[in-house]
Amino acid sequence: MQVMNALTKSRWSNLSCGALTTAVALIVSGPILGVYGWLFTWVHGPDVRPVSAWAVIGALLALDVLYYAQHRLEHRVGWLWRLHEVHHQAHHCELTVSFRTSALSPVLILGSHLPLAVLGVPFKVYLLAYALHTAFVFVLHSRTPTWFDRAGWVFNSPLLHRGHHAQSARLRNANFGGVLVIWDRIFGTYDADCAGPLQFGLPGKPPPFDPLTANLAPWRGRR
Repeated sequence: MQVMNALTKSRWSNLSCGALTTAVALIVSGPILGVYGWLFTWVHGPDVRPVSAWAVIGALLALDVLYYAQHRLEHRVGWLWRLHEVHHQAHHCELTVSFRTSALSPVLILGSHLPLAVLGVPFKVYLLAYALHTAFVFVLHSRTPTWFDRAGWVFNSPLLHRGHHAQSARLRNANFGGVLVIWDRIFGTYDADCAGPLQFGLPGKPPPFDPLTANLAPWRGRR
């Protein structure tokens, strides 16, 4: 019963963090997406081509490379880690952890996608690819059927991502991929040794419950 209570409290905390992030996203998404559309038109002119499957696949690959690079930097660069730490605070790794993100993550994520406009990814293609990518990464925090959980040769899996959320410093600094795990394999951050019992969260740091404390705690000398 005590474990269930802790899990329920963790879920409410994750959802409240997600609500704060959503509120920020509603404010900043429009202007940033507007800049994306302006950049594409300024560099490439108006886009009149229909959306094709190949264009979406190409955009998904580009987004996934950016996701890997950004995620890895978030674990290496101090101020980025303080933003990303909010996501790693939870001591339970399950679906609602997908909502537990920094309130500033919409600015960071959408801002990092602006180079795709310059590279020629049309706005409509970008939006569709981003939605698909977000949905897949969302599932990484879930408990899924074994066949999907054990995937990991090409595609990422919840098994590998649960390892990334472990308290183990070795595992927390591995498996940064989003949809594809090949980036971890190529750049030497793949670690499949994460099937045993795992403790999640940050060692010695009880997860803050309310979203404001969760976002401010990493900046108060907590690391």
